Amino acid sequence: MKSNFEKIVNNFIRFDYSKRTTNLFYRWMISDNSATEKDEVFRKLWRKTKSNTNKNTEESFRQVLDKIGVQPAPIIKINRLPIWRYAAAAVFIICLSITGTLWFTESHIEKDAVAMIEHYVKNGKREIITLPDGSTIHLNSGSHIFYPENLEGKTRTVYLLGEADFKVAKNPEKPFIVRSADMAITALGTEFNVKAYPEEDLLTATLLEGKVRVNCNDTTNYILTPGQQVVYTKSTLKSVLVETDVADVTAWQRGEIVLNKATINEIIQTLERHYGIAFHTSRKEISQDRYSLVFKENANIKEVLEVMQTVIGEFDYHLKENSCYIYWK
Repeated sequence: MKSNFEKIVNNFIRFDYSKRTTNLFYRWMISDNSATEKDEVFRKLWRKTKSNTNKNTEESFRQVLDKIGVQPAPIIKINRLPIWRYAAAAVFIICLSITGTLWFTESHIEKDAVAMIEHYVKNGKREIITLPDGSTIHLNSGSHIFYPENLEGKTRTVYLLGEADFKVAKNPEKPFIVRSADMAITALGTEFNVKAYPEEDLLTATLLEGKVRVNCNDTTNYILTPGQQVVYTKSTLKSVLVETDVADVTAWQRGEIVLNKATINEIIQTLERHYGIAFHTSRKEISQDRYSLVFKENANIKEVLEVMQTVIGEFDYHLKENSCYIYWK
């Protein structure tokens, strides 16, 4: 199961962001917060992609390190700086295997870039936070949100990885914007739900009250009325506007689980987040059949698995501490 920091970095690499967003990301990446976790993420990225790089790319990478004063050992052990300190200089070379040298140091950050506040909700938990402007955010499990300190700037922009319900304080002079991957949701005073987990192919924005504008991939705009939902598919870059059941969308806020035409992998991902349990399966290739399941508040993991056995069948399970082992028959 990927760490939260790994999801953040992978999500940033996969999509193009504005110059301001990029600068804010770089600022977060070279900050001292969670240094050990960042170090491990970038070491893992290097190990994962090293086999796909050619000699020119690796040489370019080493030239970057020399230019910013880092002395790497053969296994990318950094003597003078932890790896996350120069990650902004090398992450694109490491992960994209591009030709040429792209490098970045702390001096490249805009001098007026403000500090980023970050808030993470662990799997198995849900939390409500209040922003400086009085807006409230109800964060689902396994979700991470970033926003500029004091919401400085011409807009109130927050960045979401995961799922959250937003109740926005009105301020017509300063629009409230939620960004995640290729989707941006703009509101003046309203309530809406955004689901944007990096590991899932679908992004959804659902209006509960008021009015919002949803922009997908900087090409398609939707104006939503309550009960409408925009569904964006990252793999195809396509979006669609649909009517939806608001009660199903907000079920997670009540501790319920509502799965609509979900694959087994999608079901497992949801259960991992909801219960804070790591799932391990005995089979790499899992059926792509889809299932609709509803579990009420306080349903325990054993009850859920027993229902799944009845509906899906063909598996046994074993629970041990914070892990669930699935054995397919």
